[in-house]
Amino acid sequence: MRSGGRFENCLIFWGPPGNGKSAMLAWMAAEGRARGIQVQEYVASELATREQLIEKVAGRPRWTERVGEISLGSFRCKLSPRTEDALDHILMRRIRKAPLALLIDEAQSLEPSVGKMILNAVQKLASRDAAILLVLAGTPDLADRLAETEATFWERSQILPFDLLTEQDASDAVRMPLESAGRAISAEALAGVVSASNGYPYFLQIWGRLLWSDSGASATRVAMEDVSSVQSDFRQKRDNFYGLRIRELERLDLWKSAVAVAGAYGGRHDLPWSELASSLRPMVANQGTRRDATSVAAIIGQLESVGFIWQPGCASPGFYSPGIPGLMDYVLREARSDGRSSTN
Repeated sequence: MRSGGRFENCLIFWGPPGNGKSAMLAWMAAEGRARGIQVQEYVASELATREQLIEKVAGRPRWTERVGEISLGSFRCKLSPRTEDALDHILMRRIRKAPLALLIDEAQSLEPSVGKMILNAVQKLASRDAAILLVLAGTPDLADRLAETEATFWERSQILPFDLLTEQDASDAVRMPLESAGRAISAEALAGVVSASNGYPYFLQIWGRLLWSDSGASATRVAMEDVSSVQSDFRQKRDNFYGLRIRELERLDLWKSAVAVAGAYGGRHDLPWSELASSLRPMVANQGTRRDATSVAAIIGQLESVGFIWQPGCASPGFYSPGIPGLMDYVLREARSDGRSSTN
């Protein structure tokens, strides 16, 4: 798993919610198991502490009750402040049976000490050419959280930003599953779905489910009439999704910041950091917060952490794009509605 000396035993997926990271992890897990690879899937909240990490990897649910000792067959390890040793030994024992893949979703929530322990263990085993792969998936602030682990070699991992799909990829995502089931979709219907989804994987998933159930398993062709018949259902599900994102912004006290930023974009594809900062300074000053770069930078970082804005892999350095297509327009409409503009 090396190429030209580069560390390739770790993959990092990052991007806004709904861009297909979790779906990719699920696909990798299925493909890995089909090829005889041991796959362990986790959500970061399951690995809140170093002890929980070892417990999950070891597969022993109550090892912490064993007076600080863990046993796996002939292997016995006394737990100590250097629990890294226990993790290294457990992983090595598993790898001796078959290649191992550790898939961790929502990895931006990993505690730095836990993240460091995982990264160190994988790095150590990879240096011995062990057959191990670590995949971390998370929101756009994942890189910042990994930097807090102080395990700097993660930067040499394969880092894959999950951006919007191209028009061709979006078309294939709709067309190919239908064709695999012996069904087809008209060019007009396909174009309508791709246009409405804006290349956003989650919206394509909604369209797929609606068209599949509406057309029926016996239908052989999806036509424009089928698309039109479920268009209102799609809009309702899309707006429900937008509503969840707005409630998240309100819960984190980011609503006014999101409104200010959405107004600054004005339909543009991206904005430099300086323009984002300028849009936030009046709001920061009105709230009585110090009108300085630190305050503004913190807000921009929070908006990036929830995927409202982000820096795609194709973006110029320092430029931010909307994280979810159409969400900023929805935010502005809500801000103009009764009572919404006064929300904190």
